[in-house]
Amino acid sequence: MTTPRTVLAVDIGGTKLAAGIVDDTPTLLRRSVAPTRTATREDCLAGLFSQIDELLSGDQSVEAIGVGVASMVDFRAGRIVESTHLPLSDVPLREILADRYGVTVAIDNDATVACIGEHRWGAGVGVDEMIMLTLGTGVGGGIISRGQPHRGLSGAAAELGHMVIDINGPPCQGGCPSSGCLEVMASGTALGVAARAHAEAFPVSALGRALAGGEVVNGELLARLAEAGDTDALAIFERIGGYLGTGMTNLINIFNPELVVVGGGAAAVGELLLGPARRVVAATGLRPQRDEVRIVRARFGADAGLIGAAALAWGEAVPRL
Repeated sequence: MTTPRTVLAVDIGGTKLAAGIVDDTPTLLRRSVAPTRTATREDCLAGLFSQIDELLSGDQSVEAIGVGVASMVDFRAGRIVESTHLPLSDVPLREILADRYGVTVAIDNDATVACIGEHRWGAGVGVDEMIMLTLGTGVGGGIISRGQPHRGLSGAAAELGHMVIDINGPPCQGGCPSSGCLEVMASGTALGVAARAHAEAFPVSALGRALAGGEVVNGELLARLAEAGDTDALAIFERIGGYLGTGMTNLINIFNPELVVVGGGAAAVGELLLGPARRVVAATGLRPQRDEVRIVRARFGADAGLIGAAALAWGEAVPRL
């Protein structure tokens, strides 16, 4: 039996760090998931090395490493420039990993690699003009233009989560200096913030009773209540889905994509967010853009970043035979 060719894929998010061994079908053969260490740069890198070392223990070998990281990345240099969620600024991660593990390494922004994965193997197969939004701790973005990833001048393009939706909105997260960004208005974090704010303001509501009873009030509870028909929870999704739709409308008007793919952990709620978003696009988007676009969930769901890191490795780092 022929041993399958494999790469190591790493998805470094603001909340969790996932790594896996992936072949080119793509099949995720082994996986490791742990909370991202964010205390210091050294601690964050130590957590990364620990997970990689575990996956590569024994006789496991890989042809390359692909990394998606929730940061601004200089793709050509393989360097993390800055991050709003991680203690990683000016870190030559490609060089560090190549020296430590002795294989070719490619790194890029986590949402860009998720977009690459969905384009290569997922919802975007065969599509030349595509936008991806990843909804998690923040909101990431990726752009496929003329069938290729669009990275901009230095590789830092597609920070779509930092378009401003409401200039008078709340301060953005982490080190972002803006207010009212899509990230702070329509991320998975935003769902949890909105749920807790409602629970505190309306103690007799289902969310308020849950808070008083000691339950964790977050996006997952909000989704359960909405799916059960709670009107307050549904109204919160309508509002936040509307913000998401406003961000999509901006992107659709500017880029005229055939497809908008929505991934990340918060996308698991499906139509609770996408329904309101589609309605806003239909009501406020320009023609013909709004009539030509399709808005769908990512095929790989919360694994889109991990599969995308594998796609990056196969496309950029695997030695050509």
